[in-house]
Amino acid sequence: MKKLIGGVLLASALCAAGATANAAQINGSTALTFNSSSSTSFGSEFGAGTTGQSFLEHFTFSYASPFSLSSAVISIALDGVSRLNLSSLTLTGNGGTWTGVKTTLGDTQVFTLRTNSLLSGNYTLSVGGLVTGSTGGSFGGNISVAAVPEASTMAMMLGGLALVSFAAYRRRRNDSVPQQDEGKLMPA
Repeated sequence: MKKLIGGVLLASALCAAGATANAAQINGSTALTFNSSSSTSFGSEFGAGTTGQSFLEHFTFSYASPFSLSSAVISIALDGVSRLNLSSLTLTGNGGTWTGVKTTLGDTQVFTLRTNSLLSGNYTLSVGGLVTGSTGGSFGGNISVAAVPEASTMAMMLGGLALVSFAAYRRRRNDSVPQQDEGKLMPA
């Protein structure tokens, strides 16, 4: 019995150590506010003394109606002095998770994320990675949102288009039928 309890305690300690090792060493959270054109910028800077540390930065926002989202994050290395290794860009909210796509060209890393038809609610955009520059590093990004018309609005627009099309069809049909003048006899 003592061996079983000792084994359970050892396994628990190893699990806790493993979970701690996978956790980011630098964490931050910032609330985003959209400007009048429904976009906003975000970013983080890590200074000297952060080399070798992992980070996970969270940017939170709310949107009151269904929307589409487009976001990009970029980090440019400067000769190993200022450098990050970006590893993730994710959007979470309303029970869903969307992951960005990474592109690397030389010393430039870019993550892009696009998604459509998101429901209104609270969302978190997260950027993760590792500080590898001798004096730290930085990243910057932009997020843009666009409202998606509701189904009732789309139905009204389609109904109006159908009415206008029908009226044009009838007018064209009436113009193509020859009219007979009343009071004049037409030859047979």
